[in-house]
Order: sequence, then C-alpha cells, then structure tokens
Amino acid sequence: MAKAKTAAPEKPRAAPKVAFPKKGQPPTHGEFAARLPAPVGKRFEALRTFLKKQGAAEDFFYYGPRSGWAYRYMKADQSLCSILLSAGRLVGIVALDRAAQTAVGWGELSEVGRRARKLAHGTPELLWLDVPLDGAGANDFKALLKSKLARVG
Repeated sequence: MAKAKTAAPEKPRAAPKVAFPKKGQPPTHGEFAARLPAPVGKRFEALRTFLKKQGAAEDFFYYGPRSGWAYRYMKADQSLCSILLSAGRLVGIVALDRAAQTAVGWGELSEVGRRARKLAHGTPELLWLDVPLDGAGANDFKALLKSKLARVG
C-alpha cells in the first residue's frame, strides 16, 4: 500500500530587507501602514501624534537603496528622527549629541533601549541609535526623542 504524499507546508516568505527601495516610487501613508501588524501600527500612530504635537514636520525621505524610503521628522532645520521598515520590522533612528545623551535616563529604559545603546554607532559626540519599535521599544524611542527635543527647543 503506497502512502499518500502530503504537501509540505509553505514556509512564510521572509520580509524584504528594504520595504520601499525604489527612489522614484515613494510609498503612501496607506502603503506604509498596511505593512505593519496592528499592535505595531498603533504604536507608530502614537509616535506620529507625539511628534506632531511637538511641532515636527513629517515627510517621506529616500535614504538610498539599502534603506529605502522612511518617514523623516524635522523641527525647523533640525532632524529629529526617522522611522522605517527594515527586514519587516518598524525601526526608529535617532541621533543624540553628547548633551542629549547625558539627559537620557539609560537605566530606566527597557532591555530594547539598552541594547540599542550597546549597538549604537557614530561617535561620542553624535551617537546614532536604531530602536525596534515593537514592544517596549516604542516607549524607549519616545524617551530618547524627549531628550533630543529638550535640546532642539
């Protein structure tokens, strides 16, 4: 008696590393939001609301083929942060100068924020942090932004 062959379940496709890689094709807010799971989308909308209340201007900015399109937030001529999709995850990127770094309560951040600091790049004068915005990362990112906003005014 021959065994019936069962189809192997399909492996889910890995999210593309760069969500919106083509310079000539900026995403719409709807396209960006459609790629986010509901809980992450709610955190993202809360961050957008927070930044708008701080007087930040929002636009899409093309960071190149390795990063693609991201939300960029500016206050006057000062860049505050960027939020992008990287390998299927929502990530916030913020650069903190030395004074803003000293204003951060690093010990009060979750493991996500402390890991972002450990993996940060740049120089002691300007530290770049990439913070995953799922889970506790969104609150950590907001704390980092508050430190930067205090310096921007």
